[in-house]
Amino acid sequence: MEKKKVIVSLCRVFPKGHRKAGEATDFEAKVKDGRKIHTIRYNGNDVWAKRFKDISEGRKYLSLRQWTGRPYNSEQREIAKVEKIGLQKVTMTYNSGDSIPQVWIDGKAQDIETVAKNDGMTVEEFVDWFIGSRKENYFEGVVIQFTDFKY
Repeated sequence: MEKKKVIVSLCRVFPKGHRKAGEATDFEAKVKDGRKIHTIRYNGNDVWAKRFKDISEGRKYLSLRQWTGRPYNSEQREIAKVEKIGLQKVTMTYNSGDSIPQVWIDGKAQDIETVAKNDGMTVEEFVDWFIGSRKENYFEGVVIQFTDFKY
């Protein structure tokens, strides 16, 4: 029986509203050479708990993909298959007194430089991606690890 896939799309270019909108993210190359070892996602209704369980038990795999052209208006191409993932809870806050957002993974404070680097971005790109022009100064989601690395 063929395994089903859990699809995660990685942006080929920085999205509209980002200070580098339209510029290449190079996520594909960074995944392939190990510079991007995870992705951070919103986790509404705890959807990643079931996906993680299915992947951990070998019923599914993570299919990392990129749009071939404009997002949602072009086909996706698989850039990597990940048979085993890690899952960690991430919380980010950004208050007016903070020079950079504060990041906690599984309840432990983390260095934003390391988290941004492991996500394939500079700190500036990372902050603009997750905080940018959002009205909220809070983000809660999951870190989906593509390797055995854990914070």
